[in-house]
Amino acid sequence: MCILCEKFGDPEIGRGRWYLNPSNYGRQLYRRRRPGSAPGEFTRGYRGGSAVQEVPGGLRNEAPERVPELVASWWANVDKERPAQVITLEDAFEVAALCHPFASMMCECRLWSRAREERNPDEYSCGGLGVGMLKWERWPERYKGGVNFMTLEEAKDWLTRWVMRGMVPIIMTYGAPYVGGLCLCDYPDCGMIRRRLDVGIGCLKGHEVAVVDYDRCNGCGVCVQRCQWGALKFEVTTGQAHIDQYRCFGCGVCAVGCPRDAITMKPRSEFPALAEVW
Repeated sequence: MCILCEKFGDPEIGRGRWYLNPSNYGRQLYRRRRPGSAPGEFTRGYRGGSAVQEVPGGLRNEAPERVPELVASWWANVDKERPAQVITLEDAFEVAALCHPFASMMCECRLWSRAREERNPDEYSCGGLGVGMLKWERWPERYKGGVNFMTLEEAKDWLTRWVMRGMVPIIMTYGAPYVGGLCLCDYPDCGMIRRRLDVGIGCLKGHEVAVVDYDRCNGCGVCVQRCQWGALKFEVTTGQAHIDQYRCFGCGVCAVGCPRDAITMKPRSEFPALAEVW
């Protein structure tokens, strides 16, 4: 189990995974207040994710000697930061079933990275979870494209469509363990994926790793094109796919897209060398 599961999971619920624990979807942020009263402070562990914000914001160029310190600080305090975690499509379905309401919206990372505002629900690849979405009008800059509320079946179709296109499902938090979003991301745009691959913070690996069935793999290369993590390569000598499981983040995007069902997802805990690699 990852550090978030150890601290915020329940062994009797959702296979012990913290994001499948319903108690982690409640937020004091959304308590009803009297008219004119000011909101109180968050009370359970929210620190604002300082390291996540400082490192990518130019610090590497302005004071690169501080990067190792900040990265170490983030990992030492991951349960007090704003961590994200990669999950599979199947787990994303379970998350969608736990929360209400479920809504899609424009991608904030894409706005930052490409100055692109999405105003059409067919383009939305970020998902907002829980009662906070009922108050989305309070944050017009974040939700300027509007929101699209979905039923559970619509949410499953939405998730499937984006994963089939090659996007990675990632659980987002306001501050551990409060689940606030389920986004579909790719490396060029996603802040969390870029932070993890570029400097090593922000996003935890998932609870599974991908395994190739070489009796089924015909070397078509579809999986190699879909991997956002650099974990998949094409073996010249065998003409088949090869997965570097140490680099695998367990998103399952390769498995979902494999036309021959030659890739399966196995629990990370089954591999002693990978069990604590998050």
